[in-house]
Amino acid sequence: MEQTLLQSLSPRFVGWHDSGAVLHTDSRQSYGRRVVEHYEIEYIVFSRSGCIVANGIPVQTIPQSVFLRRPGMEVEGIGVYRSLFVEFDLNDGADRLQALDRLTPVLFNGEELGLDESFFLGLALPVRPQPWQLLEWKAKLLHLLAVLLRQGETSSEATGQEGSAAVRRALRYIRSHYAEPVTLDQLAGAAGYSRCYFCKLFKKVTQLTPLQYLVCYRLEQAKKQMLESDEPLEAVMLEAGFHNYGYFWRAFRQIYGLSPQAFRQQMRQGPGQPPARQRGIAEDVFGCAGPGDLV
Repeated sequence: MEQTLLQSLSPRFVGWHDSGAVLHTDSRQSYGRRVVEHYEIEYIVFSRSGCIVANGIPVQTIPQSVFLRRPGMEVEGIGVYRSLFVEFDLNDGADRLQALDRLTPVLFNGEELGLDESFFLGLALPVRPQPWQLLEWKAKLLHLLAVLLRQGETSSEATGQEGSAAVRRALRYIRSHYAEPVTLDQLAGAAGYSRCYFCKLFKKVTQLTPLQYLVCYRLEQAKKQMLESDEPLEAVMLEAGFHNYGYFWRAFRQIYGLSPQAFRQQMRQGPGQPPARQRGIAEDVFGCAGPGDLV
């Protein structure tokens, strides 16, 4: 059945979107929670502070990341970022492709796959496309699907629903205990896997290591507290789970482009837009957690 569908595949264009048309100025703004009706592939152009929550799993909007969404998923985009995404069906019958449905919601680095902003800009179609434009669009989309499926097959760890559920359990543990010391063993135990397998699974689903995700989550909590209260930064830092001010200062600046003091001052003067310096989570700031390290 799947081979037959692949042989007759004729993608149907549904829509193309640029989130920059309504670009947010506040990291708490939402693009709205919705249930996905068609297949969607999204490319992150830039991000200051954003995440996409797909079926309960929040994933940071790292520039050049490629997201896949399938019909029936619940999704919400939050924060300040710009993305391009295309909506499509596999054919007029809106059939589903199991190989596509098995892929994780967040996929790969676009640069590594040879996919960039210009490629996704080229997936936009005019209201009344010429025949050659429609054929070119189908060729591009089929190429994109082939790249994603090929990359998905090269991943030795197939997450599936069970893997995603395990990661969600670890994320719930982080949300409940982020202000406390958290170890890899605790997160792996919450997920129900060995530490080694858990780290690989977590990275595959979220594109971040458990340490990177935890630091990012703590920074988000610190940022919210900074904007909503007049507490000293040292108190905010401790409540968010940080115990070294120098580490907190460097990590905050790496993600948001400003020191905590400057960020608080600028956001209270007006939303503005701090420098878009975020390029994911740098290992030189957050490092890699070893076997017994605290995360």
